[in-house]
Amino acid sequence: MSQEFWNPEIESLDRDQICALEAPLIADQIRYVYDKSPYYRDKYDRAGVDPSSIDSHGALAALPFTEKADIADAQQQGQLFGPNQCCDFEDIVRMTCTGGSTGEPTRLGWTQNDIEVYNEMGARALWAMGCRPRDLVVSCLNYSMYAGGIMDHGAFETLGAGILPYSIGNSERLLEMLSRFPAREQGYSLFMTPSYAVRLADIAQQQGIDLHRLNVTRGYFSGEAGLQVPGYRDKIEQAWGMTAMDMYGTAELGVQSGECEHRAGHHYCGAGLVAVELVDPDSGEVLAFDNDSSGELVYTSLRREACPLIRLRSHDIVRIYTEPCACGRNSFRLHTLGRSDDMFIVKGVNVFPLAIQEALLKHRPEVSAEFFVELSQTPPIDYRPRLCVEVSAKVDAARYAALAKAIEATLQLGCNFSAAIELVAQGSIASEHKTRRLYRAYLGNSAPELEILYRQS
Repeated sequence: MSQEFWNPEIESLDRDQICALEAPLIADQIRYVYDKSPYYRDKYDRAGVDPSSIDSHGALAALPFTEKADIADAQQQGQLFGPNQCCDFEDIVRMTCTGGSTGEPTRLGWTQNDIEVYNEMGARALWAMGCRPRDLVVSCLNYSMYAGGIMDHGAFETLGAGILPYSIGNSERLLEMLSRFPAREQGYSLFMTPSYAVRLADIAQQQGIDLHRLNVTRGYFSGEAGLQVPGYRDKIEQAWGMTAMDMYGTAELGVQSGECEHRAGHHYCGAGLVAVELVDPDSGEVLAFDNDSSGELVYTSLRREACPLIRLRSHDIVRIYTEPCACGRNSFRLHTLGRSDDMFIVKGVNVFPLAIQEALLKHRPEVSAEFFVELSQTPPIDYRPRLCVEVSAKVDAARYAALAKAIEATLQLGCNFSAAIELVAQGSIASEHKTRRLYRAYLGNSAPELEILYRQS
């Protein structure tokens, strides 16, 4: 296939055309959930909303938000999928999970139609990222319950790419397998989290493996926002000798978005399948889709059968771009700034983990920029929170104190807050799993115990 877009008919539409396309789909989905879900029926009745009046993007603002916690709470009280289940169980053909805000997996149900919708969005995003049927992709996301593995696997297959479901774990075997692959003109591709690519590079260095000889020419990355941090993508591309492309998505709905070759933000790839709003994260007020606007994304499924989600708060804070992209796609683009539920406030200053990662990259190669923050006491945070950072094995221990002090100064300058720096060995934090950046110990979510090489007083 030589086409530029996966779905030219949809991806060439501008926002006004997309809104016109989605208006009747919004009306149909709202009517469906009101008829099938007591949860949504009760929400809308209590809000005094006539569901027949919700027939456009602008009308969605009359509906209350859905929070992921609503679904998780219902499951903890004994429901298999939650109060938003709208179809008979006989029609559900797949169950996946998300991590959940409490660490307890949140279950998701999918009909065959739901899976096809997810795959369509994924294929659009992957095509924008440069994936083609000639690709042979080794998928290293978690296939054990979680949507990132099996669901995104289906998107690659829908596009026509070959895919090996390697999953996570056994990193040494993965590197050995890649080293035994025969030469191939198109090379091979990886699908994984950015932090796992960094971890694999560390393991390869320890084992004396030259990653540039593995013929891995492309990487498709998801699950973390690392590639949007200046310098992090360069680190991966230089280590592997690959082209690294980034995907954004949500497990509950899919709504994958992929960056094109111009890397000017992620193209939203859910048009006609999932309606999107931009809201103020504090007030919930709907914001205009103006170029360079920022806010929280809110999603409404349009063709979901099993477990529709209406005005689902993503808690993803993004900046959007509406000016035309050189690739020809007319969808809006987004750049992830952070998550409102990952943000924490230190002495009145809003801090996002992505900003911390960007600051740490200024200290490469002495640190790997793999880190986590642990908040030990309930807000207000008027203390220096713990910041655990991986240090390169090439750094002499005599340099630890000065390095920690330099990191603290960079954080103060770039993020306007101070942290208590702890240094741990390279490879201690990054893993094949999605890397967690923030632990709220005061809520019972304590950081893992690691061997501390240096602790700042």
